[in-house]
Amino acid sequence: MRVSSLNAVNVSKAVLMVVPLLAAPVLADDAGEQIPASERERRAALLMEVSPPALDGSMYGIRLDIAPSMEGPFSFGLMGRAGQWGNSLGAKTRFDGVGLTEVKLNYAVGVDTRYTLGSFANGTLRPFVGLTVGVEEFVSRTGDGPSEAATTAAFVEPAAGLMWRPGAGRVGLSARVGPGFTFTDVRDLELRAGDLRLKPVYPTASLGLLVVL
Repeated sequence: MRVSSLNAVNVSKAVLMVVPLLAAPVLADDAGEQIPASERERRAALLMEVSPPALDGSMYGIRLDIAPSMEGPFSFGLMGRAGQWGNSLGAKTRFDGVGLTEVKLNYAVGVDTRYTLGSFANGTLRPFVGLTVGVEEFVSRTGDGPSEAATTAAFVEPAAGLMWRPGAGRVGLSARVGPGFTFTDVRDLELRAGDLRLKPVYPTASLGLLVVL
C-alpha cells in the first residue's frame, strides 16, 4: 500500500508539472489574439523570403520586404539571387542554344513589391500579385575551363503568388509563378559561345520559406 501511495504522489506531481507546460502555448496564442486590431494596423513587419533553386536560373535567393502594417496589403523591398555551375535546368530556361556550354547566374539584384489580394482561413492563406525589376549578370564557359564571357541584362518579372502561414503565424511558405521579360535588347547580349542566346521571355516559379519579423 505504501508503494502504491508513493506512485500516486509521483504521478500527481508529474501531472502538475506537465499541465503548465502544455498550457503555455495556448496562453501565448490567447495573448496574441488580444492585441487590438488598431494596434496591429500600426505595427510594421519585415517579410523575409528564402528560396531554393528556381526556374529563374538561381540556386538560392532572398527577398526582404517591409510592410508598413502587419495587416496592410502593401509591402516593398529588395531581392537578390545567385546561381552556380551545373544548373542545366536554369540555363535552358534562360538561354537558347545550350549545348556543351555551361551558364551561371553570377548575380541578380532588384526591387520588389507585392499587393495582398485578400486573407482567408484567419490569415492562413493570402494570395498576392507582385512585381520585381532588376539587373542580372550571367557568365559562360565550355567544359571546366575559366569563364569565357559575361553579359548583363535588365529584367522585369510580374508574378501571382500565395502565402501560407498556418494559424497566421510568423513562419510559412511563399509560392509565386509568372513570366519574366529581359528588359534589354537581347540582340546585344549574346555570349561568345556558339549559338547561346538569352531569351527575351522566360518562365519563373519559386517556392520559398517565409518568415515574418
